[in-house]
Amino acid sequence: AHGFAGAYEYLNKKAHGTDIRVSRFFIYFNSRVKEFKTENVTDTGCHLIYVIEALKEYGTCLESFWPYDTGRLNYKPTEESYEQASSHKIADALQVNINLTEMKSCLAHGFPFVINISVFASFGNGGNSGVVPMPTQTDLAQGEAGRHALLVCGYSEESQAFIVRNSWGADWGEKGYCYIPYGYITSPTFCHEAYAIRKVENDDFGQDNWCWQDSQNYLANMPVPNPDHHAIERFQIDEEEASCNANEFTEETSEEIVEG
Repeated sequence: AHGFAGAYEYLNKKAHGTDIRVSRFFIYFNSRVKEFKTENVTDTGCHLIYVIEALKEYGTCLESFWPYDTGRLNYKPTEESYEQASSHKIADALQVNINLTEMKSCLAHGFPFVINISVFASFGNGGNSGVVPMPTQTDLAQGEAGRHALLVCGYSEESQAFIVRNSWGADWGEKGYCYIPYGYITSPTFCHEAYAIRKVENDDFGQDNWCWQDSQNYLANMPVPNPDHHAIERFQIDEEEASCNANEFTEETSEEIVEG
């Protein structure tokens, strides 16, 4: 829900020039209703396709109508929330193939996309360094810790990595963002789904402004993996360079992430 909410907010701003905050919990509740065919839901997660279906049918209300309060996690939003959400639906979405060329093309056309990936113990490195490494042999032997949805909003050819927005707050990674190697996200073993919102209501969107400077290899700072130790040394990233090859989503939401 976090990833699609961020994508919706970005495309809305591209279309209307206004900043809005949409309700993550409204989206999450209705996505689970679509998948499990009941309003008696629990915090089990859901597949991305059902988030798309929920956004097409119900839309999303603004955050002020159904705030991010953990006490509301499994409760049905108010009728007022549904009425307000009817003005905030998506009209079109696309499934992105797990393929480097297609993923980069999607970003180049101005569409951030949401992925559902397997995460392992070493994923925690991204919280400290901003760099998520490829799963190690130890990771594979231990098995995945779970699955997690993230928003891919740019890429760096120099780093051979995607620029990804997480949903764990501004203190995680680089102000809420991280770098994940191409090989991780383009592996069908690790990446299971990818979807992009293409059209919000009657407004279609395309490529706008891009920064093509790409001279810093962020992954070069990652030490040689030790199969028994997942620590990655901390390194500094210049904010201007960190936005390279990212679309406007990276720059426009950097302050919003601080709010949660």
